[in-house]
Amino acid sequence: MTEPTPTLEKSKKINVINKQTVHQICSGQVILDLATAIKELVENSLDSGATFIDIKLKDHGKSCITVTDNGSGVLEEDFQGLGLKHHTSKLREFSDLTEVNTFGFRGEALSSLCSLSELSIITRHRSSEHGFRLEFDQNGILREKVPCAREVGTTVHVRDIFKCLPVRAKEFYRNLKKEYAKAIQILYSYCLVAVDAKITCSNTVSNKLPSVVVNTASSKDVMGNISAVFGNKSTNGLMRIKLLTPDEATLREYNLPDNVDVDFEWDCYVSSCDHDLGRSSPDRQFFYVNDRPCDLTKVAKLINHIYQRYNNKQYPFVFLNLKLDKGSTDINVTPNKRTIFCAQERLILATLKQSLITEWDSQQGSLTTKSLQELNLLTKRQISPTNTTDRPAKKFRNLDSSNSLRNDRETVQNDKVVPYDDENVATCWEKLDDAEMKINIKSVAERLKEKRQNVSPKFATRIPEIKFKAQNESSENGGKEERNLKKRLTKDSFLKMEIVGQFNLGFIIARLNNDLFIIDQHASDEKFRFEKLNNETRLKTQKLIVPKPMDISTVNETILIEHKKIFEDNGFFFNIDSEAGSGHRVHLTAMPVSGNWQFGQEDIEELIFFIREGGVGNEREDKFRPTRVRQMLASRACRSAVMIGTALNLNDMQRLVRQMARLENPWCCPHGRPTIRHLLSLT
Repeated sequence: MTEPTPTLEKSKKINVINKQTVHQICSGQVILDLATAIKELVENSLDSGATFIDIKLKDHGKSCITVTDNGSGVLEEDFQGLGLKHHTSKLREFSDLTEVNTFGFRGEALSSLCSLSELSIITRHRSSEHGFRLEFDQNGILREKVPCAREVGTTVHVRDIFKCLPVRAKEFYRNLKKEYAKAIQILYSYCLVAVDAKITCSNTVSNKLPSVVVNTASSKDVMGNISAVFGNKSTNGLMRIKLLTPDEATLREYNLPDNVDVDFEWDCYVSSCDHDLGRSSPDRQFFYVNDRPCDLTKVAKLINHIYQRYNNKQYPFVFLNLKLDKGSTDINVTPNKRTIFCAQERLILATLKQSLITEWDSQQGSLTTKSLQELNLLTKRQISPTNTTDRPAKKFRNLDSSNSLRNDRETVQNDKVVPYDDENVATCWEKLDDAEMKINIKSVAERLKEKRQNVSPKFATRIPEIKFKAQNESSENGGKEERNLKKRLTKDSFLKMEIVGQFNLGFIIARLNNDLFIIDQHASDEKFRFEKLNNETRLKTQKLIVPKPMDISTVNETILIEHKKIFEDNGFFFNIDSEAGSGHRVHLTAMPVSGNWQFGQEDIEELIFFIREGGVGNEREDKFRPTRVRQMLASRACRSAVMIGTALNLNDMQRLVRQMARLENPWCCPHGRPTIRHLLSLT
């Protein structure tokens, strides 16, 4: 028998990508967003020795970005290479990377902007009698050079950014205000570190007058720049942190030798840990390596972690400029150069920990961390889950999973704590584990055994698919199990569940097909009431006798004005004076009141932070709440919810389970406790 001749797949020719396509692909990876574009232009100005930099944005940067400086300008002989890719005055060989003392060095930014927008430059070098206006095409090739009047320095115009990338442009326009806020935050980092330089930024929308965003004053030091950018009050409580050599215990913690030398320096300012001297969000934390703004994730995490040992309701203002040996750092990691690898990372962390703890411990006087721990041990009480009627009020701390901010909560009813705290919950779950579900599990197992004996051999070897898998509760497994439930369960699943019964007067056992679930009766009802309060509550307001001027930055002022309704929904009302200067347009006229709860500027600033991070156009914008408002609503929901220890009939249990189908997020309560967990599979 003749075998069929195999068909040969026709080879596809591999072609080289044309230069213009390569240029456009790479350009989109260099200039990622508005913030990157402004960053690159400001860095070029600082590298040219400018002492004055003026940034003008039109329509939040959508229509035009203009950066003007009084730097050295560009020599006429360098005009041809100004917009070309891989052209720079900083490097000749790869080894030169370790000797770069400036911000930019790749020769990518102007070339990329040529590809993504319409770029024109007006520049005059100090050796030239007049300036030149330069026009570039999309490939960065100089197509027009016209003499013009200009003082020494450079002006760069970037018009219609991302116009050549339709998808990027659409996304940019949709998130324009968020991109604008991010760009201003990046600009702040340069304003703080650039001493002896005046940086101004303004934004013009439509035909309105320009709005000044930031205006520094050629300060001689960092503290002067902080005052100029964020206001005089922003320096209250700021401390300069002295660099200290780590002790033996800290060195061992970071696996460092005892004789290690701290061979670097820093310029470090951090908030005092005293109450109300920190901030409600980590929005003013700036990190640098050799004056270059960068992202130091581990450093930021360490500082915030240590700070919240002393002040667990706030975050510190941070300015940290590490002065490292250039040979021990790698800045050639990402196109935006904000990721930096440091060979001395562990030594930096150990030194920072030692220095911060020493400084903040000194503020505590005779009240040390050890004495606080001893006090906690003395006052800690074991609470029985069944005795829930005559206990004195108790405060405790937890993490609000909705916005990841630490808060206090107090569950009070008739001046007595009714149920429900972390120790009590843990005790109930441990009791559940110890009991191994003695209620019906044993009888269920026996019935299943009988059924298996009666199963036809034809089907005996079939193993059904296990849809869910119960896991031991832990901080790690808890997150995995919640993700598993979200994938497998829908809100309609709660409508299909059959009630098996109540366990330990605190949990509902429900069945969905061949799976058993355990539902926390208090947490589920609390979440239902919380979402209802969050959707319907409009806080009462109390008018101020005299309007209070708001001491906030210009960009935060702009966010507040543009999202005024969100603040009004939370009980804050303002007068907006459009004729006043930027940073002085908003006056608080009324603030929310509710019982003993008091609100103020910290709540306003936190709400601004949530809006900025959440993004404009977010469909949940109407649900933005300050942490303490959410805390208040969670406390009310907790007090009115079904308590542990309450016996429920079948109708009550069905109501609690069915109402979970109406929740936006039925998986955890406002305080982060799980509402439902998979118990076991009957298969």
